[in-house]
Amino acid sequence: MADVPSQTDLFAAGRRQAILQPTRFDVSIIDTEGSDVNVVFNVGGAQGEEVAQFFQAAFNELSLSTARGDALDRWVFDRYQLTRFEPTSAVAVLRLTRTNTFPVTIPAGSSFADDSGFVFQSIVDVVFGAGVVGPLTVSAVAQETGELGNVAADTIRTVSSTFGDSSVVVTNPEPAAGGRAQETDDQLRERARAFFANARRGTRSAIEFGGLSVDRVAQATAIELFAPETSLPGYRVFLNIADVAGQANAALATEVRDELDEFRALGVPVSVVPAVPQYVTVRVVGLAFEAGANTVEVLSRARGAILAAINATAPGVTLRRAAIVSALEGTDQLIVPDGAVVEPAGDVVPTTGTILRARADTITLNGT
Repeated sequence: MADVPSQTDLFAAGRRQAILQPTRFDVSIIDTEGSDVNVVFNVGGAQGEEVAQFFQAAFNELSLSTARGDALDRWVFDRYQLTRFEPTSAVAVLRLTRTNTFPVTIPAGSSFADDSGFVFQSIVDVVFGAGVVGPLTVSAVAQETGELGNVAADTIRTVSSTFGDSSVVVTNPEPAAGGRAQETDDQLRERARAFFANARRGTRSAIEFGGLSVDRVAQATAIELFAPETSLPGYRVFLNIADVAGQANAALATEVRDELDEFRALGVPVSVVPAVPQYVTVRVVGLAFEAGANTVEVLSRARGAILAAINATAPGVTLRRAAIVSALEGTDQLIVPDGAVVEPAGDVVPTTGTILRARADTITLNGT
């Protein structure tokens, strides 16, 4: 949308009109600061600017591309009945074992913590009968929202609550997943734009859209199986899911499975596969720099570009080696010779149920 006129624009427009029309005063008085005519023109320009900005704000609220904040929330809900995802708490599956054999019940709401003290609370009772030592499993939800709750596997090891059996030991075999910040305007727009494209349901993109309709899910990739003897669809779909940290677990998969009843074709099973990060090692040699470049800064930007390229890979999707080369070549002041990317030597195909990811310490540039 074009910019609305400013006070300066409106003052200039009034001045031009005054010059074009016969007047009984010297035109130069308009430009004299503090003169009556100058004050009137400036006041009129300021009033016009306020009105113009008000109307531009109102017009902006009528378009998906330009609406912001609460106005965007209203626009999306009025047309698609979609609401902005609020901050979510991570979910985890806890495994409980013990050495005592007397019956005990661990009530819902019992607290368990990871190594850093981040607290998770169980959502249902866990009943150990007489002679039962486990392992028993229970889903738990982080006490606080946000990505910090997406803790690694085998880090929830502290039993914070007391329930009459001090021999209970806890761990989380899978990473916690699903914690995220509030959905941004850009993320909400992207989800809204996908609404009508997936209204038919049952298609690949519709099933992926259904997975993304769960607020804890940030990535979803549907893969259709084919019968090897006929190359015809095998009447089954795998949906790989991941959260903002590129990981998922059985608890998150259950939430997605329930949501997919409204998106998959009736009678066609969709297996939800929680993604586990598969870390990619990158080794690059022979990089050179333009004259005057801060080599440390350039390498830092190059490492960040590679991280962004790899970590944007969707669950179950192959990482193209060319994406790493492109990230390097797009780094200012960096010269990338042929054959600089030594590892990976080719495209990387993820194993079933994994998502390709990288960390800063898995990327080596010129030996550092």
